[in-house]
Amino acid sequence: MKKIISILLVISMLFSLSVTVFAAGTEETVLRFRKDGTFKILVLADVQDVYPIDDAMVAFINEALDYSKPDLVVFDGDNIVTEDVRAYEQLLYPLVSRNVPFTFVFGNHDVERENFTAEQQLAEYQKYPGCLAFDADPALHGCANHNLLIYSSKGNDIAFNLWMFDSGTSLHADNGEWLGYDWVRADQIEWYNKTRDAITEANGGKVVPAIAFQHIIPKEAVEVLFYESDVSMGELTYNFNDGSVYSYIPKIETFDGYIFEKSCPGNGSDGQWDAMKAGGDVLAVVVGHDHVNSFVADINGIDLVQTPGATYHSYYNKMLQGARIIELDEGDLDSYYTYELTSSFLATQSGSTITDTDSRSEASYTISNIMLPIVNMFMEFLRDFFKIFSGSIGEMIPPEVTEPVVE
Repeated sequence: MKKIISILLVISMLFSLSVTVFAAGTEETVLRFRKDGTFKILVLADVQDVYPIDDAMVAFINEALDYSKPDLVVFDGDNIVTEDVRAYEQLLYPLVSRNVPFTFVFGNHDVERENFTAEQQLAEYQKYPGCLAFDADPALHGCANHNLLIYSSKGNDIAFNLWMFDSGTSLHADNGEWLGYDWVRADQIEWYNKTRDAITEANGGKVVPAIAFQHIIPKEAVEVLFYESDVSMGELTYNFNDGSVYSYIPKIETFDGYIFEKSCPGNGSDGQWDAMKAGGDVLAVVVGHDHVNSFVADINGIDLVQTPGATYHSYYNKMLQGARIIELDEGDLDSYYTYELTSSFLATQSGSTITDTDSRSEASYTISNIMLPIVNMFMEFLRDFFKIFSGSIGEMIPPEVTEPVVE
């Protein structure tokens, strides 16, 4: 009976995949590793713009595409925050004109508009050639939860998988009191488990490595990145709905990169991280939401990859503003390579037009380019110091003494 159910799940999954592929109208929309075994993803988080989209933002996207030449673009939430659909054309034209496929996840600001639902926004995205986003199960929390398979460079073997989760929006009590941010819910986790198992079955029983994308940072990351607190200090601490409390002081030695603002995680958890850990497929979870943070951290065996904000319309850090590149190698699918692609870097390249349309001067971008390596050196110094300091503290604590067992 279990075998029959598994076969049905595989058939159902493959059927849904074929529908998705042909809905875009061309076989070129099937994701596949290049002949040289590489696959590159450009991640744009928190564009968070309206109509008309800032000219510098459009220039940045154009130059980021030309520089990175991605096989896929992922918009990591808070993409378009207006009901004016002309903004979608401005955002997506650079991709469409280059035949670059794309997908997205919803962010909290995307779905805060009463007169333009997530389902309507998804339909708007799907009007554009190259859109691979779809809603795998409309009954789930959120909208456009889906996955995209990447096939091998030779043949039709499944090589890699990309998960897209809607991590929700702000939560409010009946009296309007703000309760924090939402998180990936139990039904989404169940969908992930079932779909992962079906993909494994379709892959001859071998787990397919994956990277997940969502907008809001999960609670589990805060538990690793920040110090736990014995007492709540109101707005000066993270106060999760399970009663746990964490300070805003980061553990420098736990991440590589920059935390320039307190993270804004989901206020609860339905076990997403444990499910992914047990599933054994997810190498990393890529998030946005916190515009001026950019780092990679090992969260109990799975990387948390924070992408800085690309926005010119909302707040940003001049040094970090930009995108993230993720590179996959078909010869080593148990790892990945990632780095920042900053607007400062692109704006100071020969022929860039970013400064032509931005209030920031070329000198401002140049200063940001100079400052970021200096800040990085300082962060590395702090990181090494805290690692040594933590080791010294451990050596100072005597080993636990136990009474000998007398038989």
